[in-house]
Amino acid sequence: MSLSDFVGLTKNLDHGNWSSKYDGVNNSWELTLPELASIMFGQKAGISSGHTPMEMVKANLQRNGGRMVASVFLIPMAFKLGRKVLGKPLITPANRLLKSAGVRI
Repeated sequence: MSLSDFVGLTKNLDHGNWSSKYDGVNNSWELTLPELASIMFGQKAGISSGHTPMEMVKANLQRNGGRMVASVFLIPMAFKLGRKVLGKPLITPANRLLKSAGVRI
């Protein structure tokens, strides 16, 4: 889900008579910040009675856990490795060109 959907910015927008993700209806497996806040205060937060918030977290980790690990750990490691490999031969001349063009580094 997008950041704006997570924080609840787009939840109550209405775009006409057709159904969309902005009509206040949320995917039952998506947890938004307003839903998490209402769960903390003991409300149901629109979660069906057949599921608990922990089941929702578990299902989301099973579906998207690999992508999350890649995003949080592998991508930064790849950029650090790339910076070390390409550091002197590519980045230094590029920085000089940017500096001569007036871009502050």
